[in-house]
Amino acid sequence: MDAAIELVEEEGKPWKIVLRNFEQVETALGRDVLRGFCRCFIHADRLTSTISSIYASRELHGSESVAFGRDLHTLVWFTIGTLRELALAIRELRSALARQRKLDPESPPWVKLRDIEKRWEDDESFRRMRDKAAFHVDSDVIDKGLDELIKQRDVDLARGEGRKSVNASLTLGLEAMHNGLDMDLQQYGEFLEKVSADHGIAETIQEAFVLACQSAGVPFGAH
Repeated sequence: MDAAIELVEEEGKPWKIVLRNFEQVETALGRDVLRGFCRCFIHADRLTSTISSIYASRELHGSESVAFGRDLHTLVWFTIGTLRELALAIRELRSALARQRKLDPESPPWVKLRDIEKRWEDDESFRRMRDKAAFHVDSDVIDKGLDELIKQRDVDLARGEGRKSVNASLTLGLEAMHNGLDMDLQQYGEFLEKVSADHGIAETIQEAFVLACQSAGVPFGAH
């Protein structure tokens, strides 16, 4: 059987997309391209998981709760770190496809993917947010934020509802970070809109994979 991509749907069962004769699929695409797509798939799934986690937290705690506010901010910053890694993976995948002449840079999925790559690798404002406050938090950001908070008479250390730690948030850290990043509420809101829009990139990456397979002679069909 020749290499192929098949969508398998059976009534009452979860659907799946099967790569028939996977060894031939790898030969057609090349290991560097296949590796690049796998890295992108991992980061895309992580982004999808953060969306699920946000919805689950809202259902569990309620949209006005301290716990949901804490979870939302945490998952936003995890998303930013993941988008940075995705941008790097996209860049390497794009190079691998170009070397094998399997890249159509003006195809719809690659226009979207290139936009994410440029935003999180080349845009100075997004790169600053990514580097200073995502997976790690720079000390100079916190120092600057504390300098601003010192100008206030009273600052909250923590907020909560009841005695359980799951329903509380150590808000001093978040306040210091936001003040240290020099972002007002409008700027932060605009930034969050971009982050939210980049969440839903999984389908685009899948489209790019199918396009690469088709360019390598691997057909796509339903079963």
